[in-house]
Amino acid sequence: MRAQAEKALRRLAAALPGLAAAALLAGAAILLSGPRTVYGNPTGEVPLELPDELGPWRAERVYYCTSNQCARSWLQSQLPGEPASCPECGAPLAGISLGEINLLPDSTPIFRRVYRRAGHPDIMATVVFSGIERRSIHRPQVCLVGQGNRILDEYTRPTRASLADPDATAPLRVLEIAHADLDPATGKAVSQSLGIYAYWLFNPERETVHHLSRFARMMFDNCFRAYRPRWGYASISLGRDPSRPGQWEEELDDFLPRFRPLIDGVRARLDADRAVPTVLEGFSADANVYAGTNAPTSGPSGAR
Repeated sequence: MRAQAEKALRRLAAALPGLAAAALLAGAAILLSGPRTVYGNPTGEVPLELPDELGPWRAERVYYCTSNQCARSWLQSQLPGEPASCPECGAPLAGISLGEINLLPDSTPIFRRVYRRAGHPDIMATVVFSGIERRSIHRPQVCLVGQGNRILDEYTRPTRASLADPDATAPLRVLEIAHADLDPATGKAVSQSLGIYAYWLFNPERETVHHLSRFARMMFDNCFRAYRPRWGYASISLGRDPSRPGQWEEELDDFLPRFRPLIDGVRARLDADRAVPTVLEGFSADANVYAGTNAPTSGPSGAR
């Protein structure tokens, strides 16, 4: 009998950390489901506009077919007049992709332009913002692979950050990727396209290239400061020519010093909203809205 009691005590001791964690989670869920006030204006309009020109780079809007059978993308210059329907299949066009419409939480604002320059590869610049719902920003390593890409290498690279100061750099997370080009008739891979996908994360107070750092900061701000500012996720993608292995680095070092001031500006404007209160009742995801009209948003009715 004594041996059985000792065994039961050992099992209870082993289970205590898990029980304590479950109790903490349950308590946090109850606490966070009640009325509370957070600061940082996470539902307000994002004060950002991607310009039509960035130095020698000229911007084009990109539109996506909303048919899952077609799902093609088109630059504005490829579409006649005011773009409304896909030239290939006739389905409605949207400012964000079908995957973004369906998979991201509703009301996720997405800003995107393709920047073009004669003699240079096109550069797609995208900025995604979280709101109350934090799942709007996720690790690109997951969705890139889900879209048929292979990640060949991944690392952090210091990238030129200022046109005025050639020595000023900022870290950028770089993914070297490959995408299979399929024969539309057979569906078989006939070649592969190489590309670069680079990104960083930011809120009004800080920047990082690490998602774990963002998670830790979000938890601290939410729990101890009642501060829920928008986080942004800026990404740059362009093709990579294997016959010119260093070209993409030159392109990034030319483009990023022109693009980063836009992000610095929106961070400063978001920082001015740090005292704006938002009252939450129930679970925060229920209050995930976008009050602005200056960007397409995910969700069944938001991709405009």
